[in-house]
Amino acid sequence: ALRVLNTEDMHFLRDARHKALKKGKSIDMSNQSEMHTPNTSREISAIYRSDVSLIISSVEMQLLTNTFQVPKHLLHYLPLFVERATDELSAFEERSDFVFIGNFLHEPNADAVKYLKDEIWPLIRKGIPKAQINIFGAYPTQKITQLNAPQDGFHIHGRADNAMKETMKARVSLAPIRFGAGIKGKLLEAMACGTPSVTTPIGAEGIQLGSEWNGAVVDSAESFA
Repeated sequence: ALRVLNTEDMHFLRDARHKALKKGKSIDMSNQSEMHTPNTSREISAIYRSDVSLIISSVEMQLLTNTFQVPKHLLHYLPLFVERATDELSAFEERSDFVFIGNFLHEPNADAVKYLKDEIWPLIRKGIPKAQINIFGAYPTQKITQLNAPQDGFHIHGRADNAMKETMKARVSLAPIRFGAGIKGKLLEAMACGTPSVTTPIGAEGIQLGSEWNGAVVDSAESFA
């Protein structure tokens, strides 16, 4: 039997970035010691115990082969793909508001919404006083629901019945992802819906081709706003 490991994304990379964020630092992905988490040895060992591992991000391919010297024959680069939402995308004039979509069992999404509410949204509202954003995501915690502030144009809705449909209603998708790994499905969906997005270098990781992006890739709350 052939043992195939579908990594989806490297958990230890996400964990290392989360740990660094808490300390107000960034990580050097070429330094093994900075990448060490409780999951690092576990995931690398699982790759060695498998005949082939599917890796969805080109950045993670480089991390495994260059930093951890994993033999290339054990890895297969298989990025995520997404189909165009429809042949008739909504025109800009038919759309309104901003949108964020993400499952709240996933810590990077919860962090992104809090960061958005605390640091980015006040700057956006200063520039666009009537701006509205719709936040969708399954399993919102009490900390997330408490961020609901209709008076400030910040709306927490919970799970969306159709994520693509909600994304296509919006004029801009916001994804201030501060830590994570793999490829961000919300950003692929935005592309499929013809919805411009503003995100971070970590959000665009594994998707961005050179400087091309359907919106903007920035690294601070001020430039994001």
